[in-house]
Amino acid sequence: MKRPAFFAGDEVVQLIDRIMNELKGAGGGPTPSLIESVRRSHDPFVAASSSLIIDVALGTLRAERLGKRRDGWLFTDRMAEQCTHPLIAEYHAKPFTGLQHVLEICTGAGLDTAAIAAVVGKVTTYEADEVIADITDGNLLRAGITNVEVVCSAWPPSDAVDNTYDGVWADPSRRTVRGRQRSGASYEPSLSSIPSAPVVGIKVGPGDDVDTTGYVSEFVGYGKECRERILWRSPHIAVDTVTLVDRKSSWQANTDLDPFVVPSAQYLIEPHNALIASGRVGAFFAEIGAAVFDPHIAYGAMNVEPPPSPWYERYRVLKIDQGVSVRRIQESIRELGWGSTTIFKKRGWENDPEDLRRALSFASGGPPGVVIVMRVGSGHQTVYATSVASL
Repeated sequence: MKRPAFFAGDEVVQLIDRIMNELKGAGGGPTPSLIESVRRSHDPFVAASSSLIIDVALGTLRAERLGKRRDGWLFTDRMAEQCTHPLIAEYHAKPFTGLQHVLEICTGAGLDTAAIAAVVGKVTTYEADEVIADITDGNLLRAGITNVEVVCSAWPPSDAVDNTYDGVWADPSRRTVRGRQRSGASYEPSLSSIPSAPVVGIKVGPGDDVDTTGYVSEFVGYGKECRERILWRSPHIAVDTVTLVDRKSSWQANTDLDPFVVPSAQYLIEPHNALIASGRVGAFFAEIGAAVFDPHIAYGAMNVEPPPSPWYERYRVLKIDQGVSVRRIQESIRELGWGSTTIFKKRGWENDPEDLRRALSFASGGPPGVVIVMRVGSGHQTVYATSVASL
């Protein structure tokens, strides 16, 4: 049995769901009896491809736990790890709304494919990995998505390409046989191979070295993480932007000013990781009237309580010690009566905060505090604070 026919049916979903239930009962890992039962399947393809079937069950279980699974969709473990969250995929698709033909390069799990297909006339998507292409083709078929053609081929293909597309979405692989690639020139395919169109979006690593000539960068946050960076060539975006998809908030730098440096403050703010990844956190601080303890450390300082915001966490500063001393930290924790749920954070300090935690004792049942060790100039300082409720 060919893989495309196998992965296109409902029977495979029922099989994977059964294996997933067994995996859950076994704590998430395949037991020898489970592996053997798959190997002895009456289905010739399942019996001959037991490792693949187990990987799809593990990957689908992982996608489910990460909130990435659509109803009836299957994933390998690699697909689950690397694919876009469905809400972010819907966000990616918006700039393509109303286009006639979108070319997608590197299909992956197909979540972006499905989201784009919902707002355009046609999608032609290229995927070099045969197994991933077959699984995703099956996902799309079961979902009733009929305006997508999955082409199992690396990009650029050797055959002629239908170049009637008016949009391009690309998610090139940043993990190759040579390991994690930090340069756009080493992606597979390389950024230089991605064609132009009226709307182009390219997903890249937030901190990777990429040629941005002709593109605008958008740093995308979800939860507390910076999930990705998109290079856009599109009418919908004109300047570098930071967007928190789950908060439906976007920010663009309106100033090139740098924040003032201060020795102390009554409040400290910790910006969202997407802001930090953008490299414009100093402009953000200057815009909201925050100072910094050190211009190279991403903590803002204010003497009035900052308003609630999706863009940062707020802390009320209780005291600041110069330097880092385990003895003084222990004395302060004892004095403040803080318990074992105290949070430890760092910026510009080479030590592991958890090693510091293990060297300390805490008040039984005491409230949590916040200990922040940060570099300031050529030294460090230790900040003792409490969290202020955030959005």
